[in-house]
Amino acid sequence: MQDELLYQRIGQIIYSCGPANASELFVKAKLFSATGAGEFEFDYLDDSGEPDWFEPDHLAVADLSEALRELQQHSVESGMPDGTAIWSKCEITVNVAEEKIDIVFQYE
Repeated sequence: MQDELLYQRIGQIIYSCGPANASELFVKAKLFSATGAGEFEFDYLDDSGEPDWFEPDHLAVADLSEALRELQQHSVESGMPDGTAIWSKCEITVNVAEEKIDIVFQYE
């Protein structure tokens, strides 16, 4: 259940900072382990299917960073096998019309 709440929160953050005419929102995120910092790329498809990028305000980025770190921590607490690396990158897709979120994790 915690996963669902975190996914919902992440989706809401991205949706709320995206352009009004977006049909899909895409975020590539890389979290740095030693600091609270991260690297983000924000793209979208408009309602005509044309790709573009957007730049959210710094508060949205801070909220997204915090939510992703909580998701990382939850992954660890929910039983990652010993020796398994935690994900440090992810690609997030928010389908606006269908109100769906998909997160693909990348491990290093």
